[in-house]
Amino acid sequence: MTSDTLEPYAAPTDPVGAALRFLSVAFAVFGGLLLSAGAVMTVVSVTGRYLFSTPIPGDIELVELGAGAAIAAFLPYCQITGSNVIVDFFTGAMAPRARARLDAVHGLVFAFCAGLVAWRMTLGGMDAYLNNDETMVLGAPIWISFVVMVPAFGLLCLVCLHGSAVRVIHGAPPPEAAS
Repeated sequence: MTSDTLEPYAAPTDPVGAALRFLSVAFAVFGGLLLSAGAVMTVVSVTGRYLFSTPIPGDIELVELGAGAAIAAFLPYCQITGSNVIVDFFTGAMAPRARARLDAVHGLVFAFCAGLVAWRMTLGGMDAYLNNDETMVLGAPIWISFVVMVPAFGLLCLVCLHGSAVRVIHGAPPPEAAS
């Protein structure tokens, strides 16, 4: 099997890649649970508002906090599975090795950005905690959503660095997982 026939985003077979994939899946499942809980709460609140004129107080605040955390939790999984949106109009005709090198550079830039966001969110979360920032209706602490978002962006940074390293080492997309 030549490198031209390898799948671009097969499951990592190395121990570090497998651990990163496991963590990415765990974060994505958690994000899905957060979004599902927000959807259920919205349905219950709208139903309560319509039938009994009693919505769930602060439902919008809770959905906002949960949705932000959920979106951040999905990002590492999207990256490790190659599910992020890409535009390959210019790179579609490139040789696999050249595309792999370009993907490695992209991964490094994305890792830098994810690390920067994780760092700034850490500072923002600490600031929200120290200043006792709360939501308007419920008075729920805002920093709670940072507890999910900061590790998610940290994991995204590691996933990007791993993907870049694999592409540099192999000079092509990661090898397929053993069947």
